[in-house]
Amino acid sequence: MSEQRALLQESVLAAGVMNNYTSGKLYGCISQVDSAGTVHAGVVKTLPGGNYFEGHDARVLNFLKGSEYKALVVDYTYGTSSLYGIFDPAANGVWGTPVVRTNTNWDINNPYSIVTNGNDMFLMGYDGVDIIKVDLTTFNAASGNPFFTYTPLAGKQGHGVDMDAVEIDGTLYLAALFINAEGYSNYGNSQLVLVDAATGDLFETIDLNANANSIAIAADKFAYVTSFGGVQQPGGNATSQLEVVDLSIPEVTQTIGMVTPVTDGDYVDIALVGANAYVLTANFDANYQFYTYRLVKTTQAFLKGGSFGTVPDVDYSTYTQNLIPSGATWLLAYDGIVLWFVRATEIYTIDTSVNVSSAALTKRADATLYNATTNPQGLGIDDPHEVYGQLNTAAVVIPAASAAPRAFARGASHTKHAKVMLPPEELEKFKAAAVQAAAAQEKK
Repeated sequence: MSEQRALLQESVLAAGVMNNYTSGKLYGCISQVDSAGTVHAGVVKTLPGGNYFEGHDARVLNFLKGSEYKALVVDYTYGTSSLYGIFDPAANGVWGTPVVRTNTNWDINNPYSIVTNGNDMFLMGYDGVDIIKVDLTTFNAASGNPFFTYTPLAGKQGHGVDMDAVEIDGTLYLAALFINAEGYSNYGNSQLVLVDAATGDLFETIDLNANANSIAIAADKFAYVTSFGGVQQPGGNATSQLEVVDLSIPEVTQTIGMVTPVTDGDYVDIALVGANAYVLTANFDANYQFYTYRLVKTTQAFLKGGSFGTVPDVDYSTYTQNLIPSGATWLLAYDGIVLWFVRATEIYTIDTSVNVSSAALTKRADATLYNATTNPQGLGIDDPHEVYGQLNTAAVVIPAASAAPRAFARGASHTKHAKVMLPPEELEKFKAAAVQAAAAQEKK
């Protein structure tokens, strides 16, 4: 079922497309689909210098420069530097050449989140604990970087996983979410830090559940944080949680674990849609071959009360799907009108005017397909290289034209993009395959 409102311009979601994780094949691309289902595959096939995403890991993140929508495209190499390009995304799929390119990466590798405020762009990466500030008038790193450095818990390594912004008593703060890990099996508390966006000073630190993965902040200054609870496990981690944080205090006010209708799986994302909230859980099966996921539609008021409600199809609605072929990229992203759902290798829109069900989901694109003539929903390409099979990022690069961007109302914009949620052991296999393929390519 499609959205029940006419759009002056369709919403556009871009995605990083790659070959299957353990295939050992190089190359990637950026493709896009709009909310009417029009696909443009391979809108970015190469970065300057003839780089066809040999890092095997094409990334795309959205951000605002003033009132202009931009896309940060990255070839992540799993090393110490990556090649970046900043593009002007276009509804017709013609992105052209990057308006800015850099291989210095502003000292951030593996970027996970962007917040912009005026001419300031703040970047966070998973591979480190720094927040970097970039001057959007020049796209050069600002003086005094790193803007902020997070201090991990004792004996742990810190990783930046998500970031948003919130204004409290007239001061704008970065709300930066960090996890603390020791190897792949030992996680400490996650922490949400509030950092003054003008000075970089730490204002507050809030302890949260282990291995957090996403944050969404509502206009009433309540934050919703999802977490795995520790190690990702087949069937889900019993300690996975959705935590509600009142940032005006600030403190955790509710902790929602395995309660009806969420009785298993991991909390992986949340989207705030008007007064409602969409919650996504997902988990691998025992052999890491298939996924089960659940979508729950409820109200923010119920979540702030510590539950999803009690009456099915009145307080909440839910949709569960089993045996989804393995693909680890998940996202709920709302642009003010259109709610996007990235499900492993497929992209959907969700009709928010009805209860969530199979009928509310409309498939728009598929990363396992390529060749626009025979597979118009295919996000993959076969020229100049074959690239299809998996998604590894996705982000709304152009909101629906009639939607007032949430950023304008709040004074700062927040990147909301899909992230690969492979268990660490599987991710290491993927990295090893990518490194071996890159080494073989260099010998040719």
